[in-house]
Amino acid sequence: MAKVAVTHKFDAAAEDVWALVGGFHTLPNWHPAAVRSTDQSDGNDIVRDLELPDGGHVIERLEEFSNAARSYTYSIIGGVMPVAGYVATLSVFEDDNGASAVAHWTAEFDVVGADEQETVDLVANDVFRTGLAAAAEKV
Repeated sequence: MAKVAVTHKFDAAAEDVWALVGGFHTLPNWHPAAVRSTDQSDGNDIVRDLELPDGGHVIERLEEFSNAARSYTYSIIGGVMPVAGYVATLSVFEDDNGASAVAHWTAEFDVVGADEQETVDLVANDVFRTGLAAAAEKV
């Protein structure tokens, strides 16, 4: 099983960072790899269909959400990512007595039909690092 963990420090309060990144359907507002998030919820499950810049899609289901803890966990349930059992958590914490924030984005998954290191690098760099850097520019 592959594991990815990325941390990013923000020069903003945790509540401000969470206000930007904490909405499950707001990824296109801050992440350059998400063109659109379409709600595909089916009653019991909250599901987003993320459209990518190349026209591909990644379908994700919200597993846990806490505004109080500034954290949500989601799984990939379909789309173009060569993964199985993908579960990720995005969390935002206070740092430096509330003057700044730290975001932690972690994932565990099995790679299917692709090079494991390339897939780990894709998630770590193109998804997590790129997204958090873009969020830092917007907050």
